[in-house]
Amino acid sequence: MSNRKRKKNSKPQREYEAKTRKCLMCRDEFTSRHPGERICASCKGTAAWREGMAL
Repeated sequence: MSNRKRKKNSKPQREYEAKTRKCLMCRDEFTSRHPGERICASCKGTAAWREGMAL
């Protein structure tokens, strides 16, 4: 284990701007809050998403 101390930041290192993206499941446009958000809220509520099934 390393003895390096980790910095604890109270806010994210980078500020992201909301952007309109296409959902990777349904292809509908939605407002994404950060680059890693690629599935819309509607699709995240489906059984397929919760069970980890690929469409």
